[in-house]
Order: sequence, then C-alpha cells, then structure tokens
Amino acid sequence: MQNYIVQHQFQAPLHHILQKLIKYVASKKAVPLKRQLNAQEIIVRLELALNTTDPVTVQINDSLFNERITQLSGYIYQNNHGQLFMQSYKTHKFSNIKPGMIRHISFN
Repeated sequence: MQNYIVQHQFQAPLHHILQKLIKYVASKKAVPLKRQLNAQEIIVRLELALNTTDPVTVQINDSLFNERITQLSGYIYQNNHGQLFMQSYKTHKFSNIKPGMIRHISFN
C-alpha cells in the first residue's frame, strides 16, 4: 500500500487533467476522408446544391496545415452578401461555410 501511495502521488494532480484532455481528443468521431475535389468540381457541385433542395454532405478542412476535417450534412444556402451557410436537417442549426475550405461535396 505504501508503494502505491508513493508512486502515484505525483500523478494524482495531473491525472484528472490528462484524462479530460485524452477524452476530448479521443471523443471526435473518425470521418472517412474522401478525395479532394478540384476547384471546378467543387464549383459545379456547389451550384447544383444551391439550386436544388436536396441535402448534401460537405467535408471541410479544419486548417490548411493538417488533414483534419469536419463533415456537415444538410442544406446549403447563400445570403445576399454571398456567404454560404449549411442548415443541418437533424438539428436545424446553421453553420457558416468558407468556400475555400471545402474539400468534398456529395449528394445524399
């Protein structure tokens, strides 16, 4: 018992912080990475998604420096200023989409 207390004294304060950090990083669901579309394909699919009422799935790069992505599903809208928004068909919440960060668009 004494060995257990001596060995785990240092880990006790950091243990909770590390467990929360590991849980936060590991809790993200792995999304299958689809191939990167070229600009022309993205423009054509984006125009089609805006002109139809079909739900789409969009993969967006989180950053220009890594391969992490976010996958959104729903309907794409454009406002008068040209900004793109996606409304989730499950939660009905809007998300702002930057066109330069779009990786892949597929129709459901």
